[in-house]
Amino acid sequence: MNSFKNKYSQLIKLQSVLFQQNIPFVSYRLAQETEIISLVQHHSLPEKLVSLNNIGSETGFVISAFQTDNLHATYLLKPDCVFFSDNIDDVFIQKLAANNRFLSDKNKPLFNYKTTEKEDFINNVNNALDAIAAGFFHKVVLSKTRVETLNDDFSAAHFFLKLCDKYPNAMVYLLQMPGVGCWIGATPELLLNIDSEVVKTVSLAGTQLATGAELNSYKWTDKEIDEQAIVTKYIEGLLTDVGIEKFKKSGPNNLQAANLIHLNTVFEFDESQLQDRFGDFLNLLHPTPSVGGLPKKAAKEFILRAEDHDRAYYSGFLGPININNKTNVFVNLRCLQLFNNKFVLYSGAGITSSSVAEKEWDETENKMMTMLNVLAP
Repeated sequence: MNSFKNKYSQLIKLQSVLFQQNIPFVSYRLAQETEIISLVQHHSLPEKLVSLNNIGSETGFVISAFQTDNLHATYLLKPDCVFFSDNIDDVFIQKLAANNRFLSDKNKPLFNYKTTEKEDFINNVNNALDAIAAGFFHKVVLSKTRVETLNDDFSAAHFFLKLCDKYPNAMVYLLQMPGVGCWIGATPELLLNIDSEVVKTVSLAGTQLATGAELNSYKWTDKEIDEQAIVTKYIEGLLTDVGIEKFKKSGPNNLQAANLIHLNTVFEFDESQLQDRFGDFLNLLHPTPSVGGLPKKAAKEFILRAEDHDRAYYSGFLGPININNKTNVFVNLRCLQLFNNKFVLYSGAGITSSSVAEKEWDETENKMMTMLNVLAP
């Protein structure tokens, strides 16, 4: 890891100044790629979007909440500077250090967040099972939070690089924006990718712990197969509904993400079929049944009633738009939110008719280990 830090000494220096001055920025590394890209907006604030109608023609980094409202808007960071890996000039960093534009917009302190009690989560799961039995919905995804104190020597920049080093199959990011706060994640779930005129989306559901066995040797229960099939059927139906008739479907296949194995089905189609409906398609996809449930409206209403924490930007979406001629929007999973001396960790599990509450709790614990394993000394 020390060699990794040495390799990115300029990036660490840049991020340190950006944090000190509270300048909006994001650093990210896409799954199965090596280059870290940093976008800095130091002349103005990120744009608060009232709709996604024209986002396909924009350039920047989008972030949107699970439930958008007055408190959690959708933002687009429009970079004044784009940096690749460690190619960052010292003179630029020194100029940023003198930038006082954003100092009055420091991140808010931690309010109203607490660790979810196991009893409360299990009660929510059992209530969801009753609602499924009564026919209100087929699937719902329930989440929980965990609040922890940061070590005195914690460095967000070093933690970000550790995540990049440890999780090559995830989109790893470190983000700071006024109105959004500071988030770090290593998410495995692609929402929408556009590259070389091909559009890709996936259904990712079903979870078990990685044991080190051959990837294709993992077996799945009926519950996990059913959970993945619900998401796959939804996306397949959505593509048909919006008139995308020619698409390639592959899977489900096993996919390793950090300490977990998931079932993953990939859909691909020509960008010409999407035309100028990129924003509309994002709206239709989000929240997918892998983070909300199905039917969407009934599941989302249940989540907002049942969960006593604010998901904020957890299980929303985020990613670069038209950077390097690529668009990569991901579901914001395996993430944490940083505050002054604490952090809030989020995780969730999909509940279907065959769910067992205790096992769903265990799944959320396993998912939190993606972050906790790297936070450990």
